[in-house]
Amino acid sequence: MMFESKSLNTHHYMSDKNESKKKIGLISLDKVGKKMAGPGIRYLELGRHLSEKFDATLFVPDETDIKEKKLKVVCYNSTKSSRDLGSKIRGCDVIIAQSLRPPLIKKIKSLGIKYVADLYDPLAIEVLEYTKDDNQKLQQSTFEFNYYSLIISLLSADHMLCASDKQKDYYTGFLSGQKILNPDFYHKTPNLSKFISIAPFGLPGGKAAPIDREIFFSKFPGISKKDKIIYWGGGIWNWFDPISVIKAVEQLSKERDDIKLFFLGTKHPNPKIKTMKMASEALEYSKKHDLLNKSVFFNFDWTPYDERVNYLGMSAIGISTHFDNTETRFSFRTRILDYLWAELPMILTRGDSMADLCEKNDLGVVVDFESPAEIKKAIETIVNNESVAKKMSENIRGVKSEYRWQKVADTIGKIISEDKWLERDFDSIKFATKTFDFYFAGLKKKMAK
Repeated sequence: MMFESKSLNTHHYMSDKNESKKKIGLISLDKVGKKMAGPGIRYLELGRHLSEKFDATLFVPDETDIKEKKLKVVCYNSTKSSRDLGSKIRGCDVIIAQSLRPPLIKKIKSLGIKYVADLYDPLAIEVLEYTKDDNQKLQQSTFEFNYYSLIISLLSADHMLCASDKQKDYYTGFLSGQKILNPDFYHKTPNLSKFISIAPFGLPGGKAAPIDREIFFSKFPGISKKDKIIYWGGGIWNWFDPISVIKAVEQLSKERDDIKLFFLGTKHPNPKIKTMKMASEALEYSKKHDLLNKSVFFNFDWTPYDERVNYLGMSAIGISTHFDNTETRFSFRTRILDYLWAELPMILTRGDSMADLCEKNDLGVVVDFESPAEIKKAIETIVNNESVAKKMSENIRGVKSEYRWQKVADTIGKIISEDKWLERDFDSIKFATKTFDFYFAGLKKKMAK
């Protein structure tokens, strides 16, 4: 049975002394190690915090170079994930995962394990941008593969997570369109609280403080201690707009020599992730206009997770710019959590939930799509006015506690401790139908490459 808390508050949901801890399995589909992207970071941090209250195991693909004290880390074979994980998850009470193959989901259901579908990243929309430079057949089949994967998750999940109110609205519409949100479903949870919880990406406690204050200057000789560094955290994906930022810095470089733009990473730590066209275009523009290693700097590797604080803590501005598309509306830019952690005044393109947060709380400057002129003005506003930058940092301190990993983990912990499961019959016929569609889309995807 589920453990009961004698005293429950935001940060504590301890089990009764006579009850054993619930066994939680977190399955990361992406690399977890010293070098990792958003999905790996999310599962490592959630695993660390959930292991304080639960018997938590983090399942990671193939291999890892990290060691944890409380959190158990178990590797699985990514090429035979369903079969391998099917044997390793036995004994778990709850499984949390972004997306799982149908055979593993069936195994989870047959073992009576609760399945939490972690849908903080709306892949069915993101893939439209990710594949827009591929041939049409590959675009369509890749979309269908992710689309049916989402349906399968929603058909089988006992609870689901998303990152924002906007995403909750998106998934509510999806549930309605697929007739999953039917009268029986609705009567059991009219406000969907038994099925959908908002659990965004998170950030560590405290403030990002650099350990190595010389890292910029030792690795990038063109950057000096007097410079104001504009920090682009994370990778350069096709749905981002780095060119507008580079153009803004190009204009500034004609007027002053102390503004430097730094891109943290271009090469994804997962070798299966292709190099983005936009990353190549940003580099080529910088070369063509004689900005490379003068005003614009690229880290051509992927920075280890624990080292990014050295770059964050020495920067003046955190920046993230994107295009006006559907991906933007429903995205949750995880890099911005790092800007909050470091209390960096930020420059963001409007259109997503983090830009709304920034504008509402005066955490930085929100600019229009593809507007180098507005970006230039925003940079000048922040770097030329110490009091303005200081006020933005103070405002960030007032809001960032809402996004701490501890708080996100507490949300998930309460789902488990308070038994927030939507009890419904597993629709095996519909599941089988969508499974066929899923595998057929996967076959078409292979043939289209």
